[in-house]
Amino acid sequence: MVKITIDHDKCEGADCAECIDVCPMEVLILDGEKVVIQNKEECSLCEVCMDVCPNEAVVVEDDD
Repeated sequence: MVKITIDHDKCEGADCAECIDVCPMEVLILDGEKVVIQNKEECSLCEVCMDVCPNEAVVVEDDD
């Protein structure tokens, strides 16, 4: 199982939503001004969202 965490205190939402654009599985979406997780079971654990986040607000872990 995949565990995805978004630290909304660090996340600037719509101002830095690069993680949404790079996710090949479309797991992250913008809900208003907030980046949120949808269909986390679709996550391929590629960690690209973590790599592009300038604030290190996204954490992807294999929860097994």
